[in-house]
Amino acid sequence: MMTKIRGGCAVGVVALLSFAFCTRLGAQESAQESYAESVAISAEDIARMGVVFAPALAVDTTAGVRYPATVINSPESSDSVTAAWGGTIIAWKYIAGAAVTAGSVLATLRSQDVLPLQEAWMEAATALQSANFALRKDETLFEQGVIAQQRLNQARLSQQQAAFTERSARALLAQGGFDTAMLQALREQGRGLGEYYLIAGTDGILSQRLYSVGAYVQAGDVLATLNSGARLWARAQVSARAAAALQIGQRLSVAGSAEPLTLRQRNYVIDSSNQTIELLAEFDDQVSFTPGQILSLILPPAAPGVLIPARAVVHSGSNTTVYVRSAEGVEARTLPLQSIGADYLATTGIAVGEEIAVQGTAVLKGIQLGLGGGE
Repeated sequence: MMTKIRGGCAVGVVALLSFAFCTRLGAQESAQESYAESVAISAEDIARMGVVFAPALAVDTTAGVRYPATVINSPESSDSVTAAWGGTIIAWKYIAGAAVTAGSVLATLRSQDVLPLQEAWMEAATALQSANFALRKDETLFEQGVIAQQRLNQARLSQQQAAFTERSARALLAQGGFDTAMLQALREQGRGLGEYYLIAGTDGILSQRLYSVGAYVQAGDVLATLNSGARLWARAQVSARAAAALQIGQRLSVAGSAEPLTLRQRNYVIDSSNQTIELLAEFDDQVSFTPGQILSLILPPAAPGVLIPARAVVHSGSNTTVYVRSAEGVEARTLPLQSIGADYLATTGIAVGEEIAVQGTAVLKGIQLGLGGGE
């Protein structure tokens, strides 16, 4: 017995020919119409033939089309640490994921470019020391009336020039992480000669080390990234068609682990080379992923509905049928389904909780078509 769930076919039309005619008519009337036909089969036969049913579930963020995505630092709170000069990384002080404070030495680099700057500062520091001594001496002599004001003024000018030169040289080395203690060790013990340091500019998590020990880097290269405690994000390139229905604030998830994300940004300009759009989503909680890691991002359907597993769907031309358990046995329902990755979405013709066949659908189709199977 065939029942029209929605549409213009008569109810109670018997026989497969009428069912096929009604299905064709329904397809002509509207792609959104659904039809059902009762398939008489006992519970004993269902069990004997190995037909397995499962309750229909509502679509959530774990079902949908999957796209590769890259974990990134929050674009709103990330800090890049760059190389001040070209050189070779000789040591990292922290591993990725470690918490660091502002001013912490992240890495040490050996550089030929920093050597003349260190020598210039040491010469300037020595000159300043001499200029300070000369100024103090002339101030004493002036108080004793030994020298004139002009000579004292000249000594002061020389000291000011020496102090300016030393401050300038010190400021250059500060870019390489040299503080007062490091400069003193450099001058007195030669510690750090030909080397400089990568310094954290803020408190945060060392989320990425982009080069390994022994790697040569150029001045200005980003060597590490810091995340100031903010949640990580994910970046994905998705098809323009898939992104069309997405809205800012929509919930997404990660395949396999189901960590939830919220869509924060989307690029409305389509990449003409591959017809994709960039999406940026923020994880709802702190996660164990690391920046640069590749994961599978699930884009759930925008419309609510019922999740139909692919193994539950029987295809016949353009028609898609699922078998739903009923009081009489089984009901074959031809439903309009939308593909959502590996599975399907039904927005009409079936309700959450109804039991659908997920195994043995080929047997049920044979019985429906009168090909036996119930003996």
